[in-house]
Amino acid sequence: MAEPEKEKKEGGNALEALLGRLSEGLGQVLEQQKSLGDRLARLETRLENIEEEEEPPGPAPAAAEMRTYDYRVLHHSRCYTVQDIHGRAADMVSVRRCLALQELAQVRTRYHTGTGEREVRYAYRIFPNDNREEPPWTPVEYHIDKGAGADFSAFLMMPEPVHNGDVFELRHEIRLHNAFTGRNEWVTLVVEYPTEVFRLEVILPPGRRLVGARREESEGASNSFNKRRVFPRTLSQTGQISLLWEEERPVTGRAYTLFWDW
Repeated sequence: MAEPEKEKKEGGNALEALLGRLSEGLGQVLEQQKSLGDRLARLETRLENIEEEEEPPGPAPAAAEMRTYDYRVLHHSRCYTVQDIHGRAADMVSVRRCLALQELAQVRTRYHTGTGEREVRYAYRIFPNDNREEPPWTPVEYHIDKGAGADFSAFLMMPEPVHNGDVFELRHEIRLHNAFTGRNEWVTLVVEYPTEVFRLEVILPPGRRLVGARREESEGASNSFNKRRVFPRTLSQTGQISLLWEEERPVTGRAYTLFWDW
């Protein structure tokens, strides 16, 4: 009887020792978890402090953008029509439908610079909310302000103020002389204001062979990218050649250029 009791006692001691080791191990695990939790809490607090320090004061970026621009372009259509095979006479018509983001006594737009002599006209019209008919165009006076480099701004003096929320259109017409007389020519549309969509078109006269055409985007003087070939189409009624580029949500500040060789 002594042997079974001895074995029973030894078994109880072993079980007690095992439970002790398990309890000690569990305590160490709990202590490590607590230490890890404290470290994570301290790290989270540090990250929150860093975010608060880096967050710039003032309004959200979207609200800041709304205040930066006094109007937004809903649709911009610009068409260059070269009248003769030598490129000596051409016309440009640009129409921008805009949404006023504040009251405007004058409207700033980019003045079209380039080679050759030119005759420039501006006009505008406001679309009233209660009238579905298109209003007539009203000629508008302007003055030129030279900016940095070769950039010019035209300030249109509005005969009546454009109110916040008004939809209005700006028409810019140019008669170009000796502007496209070279073999390699181009036109550029610079997106100065946030724009939903633009349509840039060049119409060339029949009777002169088009060698090729391409388009590209650029930022700055030499950083050009997204170069693509442009496939011309022939206008059935006139035989003219059309080079067309339509772009939704173009990048504000970027230049979009159509090149052609003829």
